[in-house]
Amino acid sequence: MPRSSPAEGASLLVAAVSGRALAASARRAGYVPLVADFFADADTSRIAQACCKLDDLKRGFRWKALAAALDALALAAPSPPIGVVYGAGFEDRTALLAKIAERWPLIGNGPSAVARVKAPWMFFAELARLGIPHPRTVMDPAAAGRGWLAKREGGAGGSHIVAGHLATGTRRTSRPRVYFQEQRAGGAVSALFVGNGSQARVLGFSEQWAMPTDHAKWRYGGAVAPATLSAALESRMTETVECVAEAFQLKGLGSADFLVSEGEALLLEVNPRPGATLDIFESDTQPLLRLHFDAVLERLLPDGPLSLPGARAAAIVYATEPVTIPRTLDWPDWSADQPRGGDCIDKNGPICTVSARSRTKVEARRLVEERISTILAACAGLEGGT
Repeated sequence: MPRSSPAEGASLLVAAVSGRALAASARRAGYVPLVADFFADADTSRIAQACCKLDDLKRGFRWKALAAALDALALAAPSPPIGVVYGAGFEDRTALLAKIAERWPLIGNGPSAVARVKAPWMFFAELARLGIPHPRTVMDPAAAGRGWLAKREGGAGGSHIVAGHLATGTRRTSRPRVYFQEQRAGGAVSALFVGNGSQARVLGFSEQWAMPTDHAKWRYGGAVAPATLSAALESRMTETVECVAEAFQLKGLGSADFLVSEGEALLLEVNPRPGATLDIFESDTQPLLRLHFDAVLERLLPDGPLSLPGARAAAIVYATEPVTIPRTLDWPDWSADQPRGGDCIDKNGPICTVSARSRTKVEARRLVEERISTILAACAGLEGGT
């Protein structure tokens, strides 16, 4: 067993809003995942050694419920868990990460690193010091210009973003905290990277799109890779990621979100944990969780970006109306995060994830959009789709 690497077959606790992608990557990397999340989807339960469903997604992670779930999973593990890998849901709850770290090793960034990256007044001040382009950002609503956006500190998935004037009555001392950012035109591009605490490697770039509702115009919809970037812009964005990862001493998998327009890339935020694009960059031959472990535990980084053939896309299927999942639904192999038959999903709630591979990104995205229609039709008890 090389240095501090865990043995293959070691038990691993996973905590995330949805833990299926992390669990699947852990299995491919040779670990035994045990998952605490808010869905306990059918395929997550098949992948994981054990799965605990947490209640009240709207309120998010709370220590009493999370601790009980992790304790139960640890008891169900075939061997003492080597630690906890976490995904989305802890961006504004670093105190919970600290509590987890008191019981098990955190295999990823510690609470102090997460706090620095996700506190806007600290993050954007550091970007300014480093000379990294980013939209103008302020904490005081009185300093926000017309047409700015209001974002919740530690928010994820885009649903927390609203027009700035809708949040101008928010007091600076209120919780959750809100910050204000100049709205700029451009396309959303995300860089998946892995860091070892001092250096980082960009693994790939993806283009992202929104799936808006009347009240959540910037809600995350999906992503496709590879992104179309000039060599010069890709080089500058790579340098930005490497610079930020070094400045904040980031470890493991993470993502950096940019707004790209006319040869300019503005850094919007960094997520210091595995994120939404795991599905499109995951590989049977090079599981992302293996890269994560190598970087966190051994400070080893890959030589360069991932080499993946063709184009890949993945998108979330949101319910357009309240729906009860048919018990007879035969989930296609291009779907994931599969709810159980009889589960009730509210309007605008996530039903599942669909993915596609093709020669071009245009074709890959077209396929996932067709597959969204297929799932919605199946859940409505209708015929149709591709």
